[in-house]
Amino acid sequence: MALRDIEITVRGIVQGVGFRPFVYRLANALGIRGAVMNTSEGVRIAARGDEASLDAFLREIRENPPPLASIHSVEEKEGDAVSLDGFVIRQSETSSHRSAFVSPDIALCDDCLSELLDPRDFRYGYPFITCTNCGPRFSITDDIPYDRKNTSMAAFPMCRTCEGEYRDPDNRRFHAQPNACPACGPRIALMDNAGTIISYGPRDAAARAVALLREGKIVAIKGVGGYLIACDAGNDEALARLRRRKGRPFKPFALMAGSIGIVEGLAEVSPKERELLLSRERPIVLLKTRGLRAENLVSPGLTHLGFMLPYAPFQHILFEIDPAMVLVMTSGNIADEPIIHRDDEALARLSRVADYFVSYNREIVAQSDDSVLFVEDEVPFFIRRSRGYVPAPFPSRPVKEQLLATGGDLKNSFALAKEGIMVLGQYLGDLAMASGDEQFRRTLSHYMRIYDFSPTAVVSDLHPGYFTTAFADELEAKGLRRFAVQHHHAHIASVMEEHGLDGTVIGIAFDGTGYGPDGALWGSEFLLADRRSYERAAHFAEFSLPGGESAIRDVWKIGVSLLHGFSIEAPEILDTLPDADMVKEIIAKKINSPLSTSVGRLFDGVSALLGICRHASTEAEAAMLLEEAAFRGKGDAAPDAAPFDRKRGVIDTGHFVRRALDIAARRGAEEASLLFHRDIALTALRVAECLREEKNINVVALSGGAFQNRLLLRFIMDYLREKQFDVYVPSKIPFNDGGIAAGQIAIAREIMA
Repeated sequence: MALRDIEITVRGIVQGVGFRPFVYRLANALGIRGAVMNTSEGVRIAARGDEASLDAFLREIRENPPPLASIHSVEEKEGDAVSLDGFVIRQSETSSHRSAFVSPDIALCDDCLSELLDPRDFRYGYPFITCTNCGPRFSITDDIPYDRKNTSMAAFPMCRTCEGEYRDPDNRRFHAQPNACPACGPRIALMDNAGTIISYGPRDAAARAVALLREGKIVAIKGVGGYLIACDAGNDEALARLRRRKGRPFKPFALMAGSIGIVEGLAEVSPKERELLLSRERPIVLLKTRGLRAENLVSPGLTHLGFMLPYAPFQHILFEIDPAMVLVMTSGNIADEPIIHRDDEALARLSRVADYFVSYNREIVAQSDDSVLFVEDEVPFFIRRSRGYVPAPFPSRPVKEQLLATGGDLKNSFALAKEGIMVLGQYLGDLAMASGDEQFRRTLSHYMRIYDFSPTAVVSDLHPGYFTTAFADELEAKGLRRFAVQHHHAHIASVMEEHGLDGTVIGIAFDGTGYGPDGALWGSEFLLADRRSYERAAHFAEFSLPGGESAIRDVWKIGVSLLHGFSIEAPEILDTLPDADMVKEIIAKKINSPLSTSVGRLFDGVSALLGICRHASTEAEAAMLLEEAAFRGKGDAAPDAAPFDRKRGVIDTGHFVRRALDIAARRGAEEASLLFHRDIALTALRVAECLREEKNINVVALSGGAFQNRLLLRFIMDYLREKQFDVYVPSKIPFNDGGIAAGQIAIAREIMA
């Protein structure tokens, strides 16, 4: 039978996922001769075989790759004659063109977990156990091709045993780059917050860490993508101390439990939520707790709480020692800054928070927080897209130039686009602090090196005060083409990008703050938008934010503004606010009182007026507590849409406030909170119906941080679908500002085209 020589190039996430061992075994099974190697473009295969064998070979590569692989393309062409007698894995090659992608960090697999917990196994209790099917990838990768020399494992030469596994085609550690064992790999230690070593060795360090946690101590633990801060979730004294030290009186902490059974005992878990908790990505999932007392310091006043299961070997060791314990596992950072991942910085900055540290001597190259999702109607939605999902690329429309989108300053994620791929960076937190600036620059530099990315154009938000805008200005000064995109247009375009939507859509963008071209703070936008441009078709009526940024904390000021601005009489409320007259004067004199149409700020103000929250210690606290009150409402009153002046495109914001106060006076704050949500949702429907009738558009895209409110999301989606709208929401990127870089890419690309 005639033999044929072909060359195959496979692009996508095909490095660090066991792809070369898979090709090696497949080739040998089919009697194909040749070689496979990693390159800067992906994986290249030289193959010689008969037509039937090569067809089967290509079919298996396309249809049944390793579980962690994600294939974007398989290109085949005639190749040079293969002179090998068998099939081999060759040394990697680096070329001038780079299109390979790094795998996200993946949770420990069942095989490695079994070995980790088996006293008879020589890797028993070894916290860096891994194989081709699991473990760190993105967090340890310094460059591509994905070879050990290009990772932070380069500092740990393999011992003879590990080298033997690495060379054995029948071993699941065959060509596993992070392979290591107690004899040759990284080491872990427990130390006090002055950096003094207390215990070497994983088993002893884990046992002593568990004992310290039981005593109520706070322990910083170096994880996969950065430091996590742990304490006993059942110890109120430890929780109160952690809140004081982090300056975090309200914002909920995430919890880690040792098993799905423990989680199901504490919270209601739907099938999709269970699937996410047990997935290889192991994100934090927000769950409805079972009877958690309202004053609980893990999540004060809230019934939805973030849970996750162990994903790193050391975490599994902790819970093997005490399977019943539940730990707070919160990001090792200060306030909302990026997660700390460097050892010197952790000791310097987190020693004020943690009593003890568990650390190891392998560098984290790329930091990443834990990802956070919630599920509504069995559909998962991102709040934070990071560990486990980043830097998996998105297929995108081809762009001739290399394009950088800087995103926003809050919940920042940037995006890169080249050829037909877009890569959305991990969650970087808020960039207002100097540490955020540094982290942004360092992380972007890392991506640019890995992906050989040299942007010729940059796109940013319109906001003149953003760090990301100033950064784009720097690049423009160096000669890059520059684009500025309106915030809410980017929100809607991100949904269009994810779902491949063309033409014009009705975009509903509800959030806290987005800079408008008129200088006002938008946030209740009904846009007629395509990927290139938009028309602001409707918005809520403006109100003042007296004191500017201070009103986001002292939300009672927004309450006074709503009463004053919409001529609502409520003396019984104003009498409880001794500085109300001063606020009115500030508004009247237009002293630091920017105008806003923000849904988020409206939620804050109504929360204050209903007596639910008048001072917020963190973003969206007042709105979250308003939603919590609505969960307890009975829903007896019928919703009523606000009047809409189509000629001016203005919706009567005062209607929502009057209705809420009227219902609160007669039926209480919880019923008023629920009706407030329904009134806004019904109003959104009525405006969408009006725009559909005028423009003959039936497609609605929803985006913006306010849709993290699951009641608002549910009501608006239900109302729209009942009226036969085609509704699209982001599912692979966050609703909040973590997704706007994708929209910035989509808009700038269309303008460039």
